[in-house]
Amino acid sequence: MRLACATVIGLLTAGYADWFWKHPRPKPSDFTQPWAAARIFLQGENPYAQIGPGRAFEHEFPLIYPATSAVVAMPFAWAPPRLADALFIGIGAALLAWALTRHTFGNPQLLVFASFAMMVAAQTVQWSPALTAAALMPWLGFLFACKPTIGLAMLVAYPSRVAVLSAGAFALLTVAIWPWWVPTWLSLLPAATHMSAPVMRWGGPLILLALLKWRRPEARLLTVLACVPQTPVLYEVVPLFLLVHTFREGTLLIVLTALVGQIVGHTAAGTDYHTWMAINGRWMVWLVYLPCTAMVLRRPNEGLTLEWSAFARAAARFKAPEWMTGVRAPDRA
Repeated sequence: MRLACATVIGLLTAGYADWFWKHPRPKPSDFTQPWAAARIFLQGENPYAQIGPGRAFEHEFPLIYPATSAVVAMPFAWAPPRLADALFIGIGAALLAWALTRHTFGNPQLLVFASFAMMVAAQTVQWSPALTAAALMPWLGFLFACKPTIGLAMLVAYPSRVAVLSAGAFALLTVAIWPWWVPTWLSLLPAATHMSAPVMRWGGPLILLALLKWRRPEARLLTVLACVPQTPVLYEVVPLFLLVHTFREGTLLIVLTALVGQIVGHTAAGTDYHTWMAINGRWMVWLVYLPCTAMVLRRPNEGLTLEWSAFARAAARFKAPEWMTGVRAPDRA
């Protein structure tokens, strides 16, 4: 039943993405960059020199994804863009459904699939469903190397040795194969002027109140996610459905994401790209991040994961040497 549930959700998501793109595209999906980079890498060429405005592969932005994302996209490189998009987002949604049903089919976090956030993720073909699944299934941790900022938030919330080692090994492997990609990628990041951290927007610092409940994984996820640069579009809040504990909370988050979509659609229509992004980011803080902060603050400050608890116990057992403290340990009989 669990496999059937994940398969159905994956097929429905893929079908919706394919239906959405059945008309001529006004612009490519967000997965188009890693897909094109994978094809260029497989041809033995440099995608960072070929993707972007006025380049061989025309795109609004230069390649702002790390080479790790291109490697993950290589299994989809054979397919035309529309099919590759449907396959990628369908697999991501299926993995998320599989992760969320690992304990029960009554998990209120499954309401993410009824949210406007997931709809936007499918429309734009995003990594957020797969990255959210990786937070719950450490064997997918290598995916964090594809979007390091979001991956950092996931690892702080749900620390795992397997996830850290797999992400690090995957990144180092790509560097060993193409040692030039890291400095090239970093030099192109300033061109992504549309990215910002939610905590830097009006009302954003209030999200840091979630640190009062730092022992809870959802508090750490919310805080770090608010502090890392990201595109201020609703697909980035898909991981916030991991904060949901009840169907009432899940329903509220569905309503709030839909409300953001409606408000932005009416107030930002006809504006330029950066104005649209600013309006979207502002309403996301007030209608998504701050209500999520309120959810977290209502809960007790408890719930350290096994690995965090082990770290805390090790720190408690640590005794600083005499040269660090200047205090000589008492002699033992």
